Amino acid sequence: MNLLHRKSFHPVIWVIIVLAVIGLGSQLIFSPQKLITQLLMVGVIVALFYFIFQRFRPGENGKYKKAVKQSKRKYSQSAAPIKKSLTSNKPAPFKKRKKEHHLTVIEGKKNKKKNRASF
Repeated sequence: MNLLHRKSFHPVIWVIIVLAVIGLGSQLIFSPQKLITQLLMVGVIVALFYFIFQRFRPGENGKYKKAVKQSKRKYSQSAAPIKKSLTSNKPAPFKKRKKEHHLTVIEGKKNKKKNRASF
């Protein structure tokens, strides 16, 4: 039953794969040095593109660093110790501090009905 629902490749993809294998095999037999040179060049080009895109792309790491800076700016000011004045001897009235948190509310789909017929 599982084999009936398994997706197979399109026939055009199979033709391309077969032609690629035949081309690589013939080049390996008739000119292996040229094949190795081409494979090394392709590897160097792929590695170069990978390095460029990973190095200069502002991805998740950049967003994380930006969030850390913003959090430090926000919470370093409020976390400064409160200095008591030296002239007054009266104890300060007890104030309950509200603890700041880093959580945010994400709106969901609680009020929407589920369409179970789409499964």
